[in-house]
Amino acid sequence: MTEKKVNYGANMKAIVKLVWQASPKFFVGLVFLTLITGVAPVLSIIIASELIDMIVGLITAENSALPGMLTWLLVLYGGVVLAEQLGIRLRAAMERLYQVRVTNYIQLMIADHAASLDLAFFENPDFHNKLRNAATEASYRPLSIITQMMSIISGFITMISMMIILLTWKFWIVPIIFVSALVMFFIAARFGSANVNMVIGRTPEARKAQYLNAMLTSDGVAKDIRLFGLKDHFLKTYRGLQEIMYRQDAKLIRKQTVWTGLLETLLAAIRPVLIGYTAVQAIQRFISVGQFNLYTQSIIQLHNGLYTLMATIAQLHENNLFVANLFHFLAIKPEVETVVGNDRASQLEINPHPTIEFRNVSFSYAGSEQKVLDNVCLTIHPGEAVALVGDNGAGKTTLVKLLAGLYKPTEGQILLDGMDTAVMDRQQLRAFLSVIFQDYPIYHFSLHDNIAFGRVADIDSPEAVRQAAMRTGLHKLAETLPYGYDTVLGRWFERGHELSGGQRQMVALTRSVMRKAPIMILDEPTAALDVHAERDFFNQLLSEKQYRQQTILFISHRFSTVRHADRIVVLAQGQIVEEGSHEALMSQDDLYAEMFTTQAEMYGLFNVVEPALIGGD
Repeated sequence: MTEKKVNYGANMKAIVKLVWQASPKFFVGLVFLTLITGVAPVLSIIIASELIDMIVGLITAENSALPGMLTWLLVLYGGVVLAEQLGIRLRAAMERLYQVRVTNYIQLMIADHAASLDLAFFENPDFHNKLRNAATEASYRPLSIITQMMSIISGFITMISMMIILLTWKFWIVPIIFVSALVMFFIAARFGSANVNMVIGRTPEARKAQYLNAMLTSDGVAKDIRLFGLKDHFLKTYRGLQEIMYRQDAKLIRKQTVWTGLLETLLAAIRPVLIGYTAVQAIQRFISVGQFNLYTQSIIQLHNGLYTLMATIAQLHENNLFVANLFHFLAIKPEVETVVGNDRASQLEINPHPTIEFRNVSFSYAGSEQKVLDNVCLTIHPGEAVALVGDNGAGKTTLVKLLAGLYKPTEGQILLDGMDTAVMDRQQLRAFLSVIFQDYPIYHFSLHDNIAFGRVADIDSPEAVRQAAMRTGLHKLAETLPYGYDTVLGRWFERGHELSGGQRQMVALTRSVMRKAPIMILDEPTAALDVHAERDFFNQLLSEKQYRQQTILFISHRFSTVRHADRIVVLAQGQIVEEGSHEALMSQDDLYAEMFTTQAEMYGLFNVVEPALIGGD
């Protein structure tokens, strides 16, 4: 990202709107306290100067009685100082609370936006770079920008007052202070931009370091790290990335420190010279002692205020560059997930048990000209059990993802009762589907929740969850767990319990059954199950299919599962090359028969007897 791409006006408008939406009350409160903290220093200096002149007058006068005006000035001065201190403390407390509120709001916004984007984005490294920059750098900076703006407003109120005081006395003092502060601003802004470019430029390395840290500290690959002795290798790589980024930071910080140090040394004499000049004016009785205090305080306040203002503006400039990442990320628009239906789709009713038709469907992944699917034509009737088989990379899972509306076909149409799924609302489409992919997740929630996530509307119904578990046989496992259905799966949290691979797959299958959708799609649904669990699951599933009219589409490399399908579709290089029942395909003695025979021979080679696999029921 370069600075030319940042529209500051649009950015600031969007930031103000975002921070306002996070909490209007906090926003108004900060503005009010900013005004107080901006006006109070000016009033205190003016009142203090009046007090000094009054006291000097009393010292030189013969009458030593204290006038009532002095008392009122002291009370007023104390009130202004108290208001300033309370305003500063309240503002600091409010900023801390507001920071939490805004950060939470933005993190939820990022999560909501990410979850609404197409699956294809998550397969793009550049997207992950943008997501990381938005989540780590931009999430807390919008409020920093607002508080910096408040500081600028507060300081501006103070400085304008100081400038007016000095301009009415010696106008040339103001340009001297202003020019010195402006020089510091340009240096700070230059290094702020350099820091932004450095951080954004090394995002891939930072993501790799984050990934290595996650691997070393999570349970995902903990076993492999220990079994293969990977700890030292990962730590070496992680340490190397950290050292590279540290050297980049150190180089920039050293350079910035040298430049700012030299400039501050050169500019250090400005304030003493100006204060000395004011002292000479007082000694020569051109100004009173109170005026000496007023002017010297104005010089100090203006000098400090301008330096602080310029530094804050430089930080504002840097934060603006970072926040641009947030808006760049939020500007990403989905193509597949934005479909919200059309008039024709809303008027036509689709049968509760629709016919599925793939009509001349082809598909290529973004950035690739190779067709994963090539002119696929397939019709699946209501209540039919269809198995997809083929070698790895034949296009089976891609076909399922297209049906689930996760991608759009490059060519052709997928129809439900004649309705093109491309124009259907995603929720409307997915209400017909219950899908489990081979990379299914197990959530670190309770067993009850893991099942109920298949149908969130019934998450508060223990009976619905129990019935789904009864249908898959998972209830037997639930009875053995320490807290039954309340047992947390995984060991990240308290009362956690780790499941075996087969048990985890049974949880995922039960989740798909819980959905009660008219079309069930299973991608390698029983790969981790033993022979008995697989047989029991499919016996239950296929028997229920008869009276539920449920359509089943499943992918499997286990021919003991495949042979039970009403129809078997064989894919090779993205095309349908065979189609029919197990018996019909075996009689053709082609690709399916070859795969079936090869697997049967493999089991025979290892003396494994599995009757269901080699032909028996």
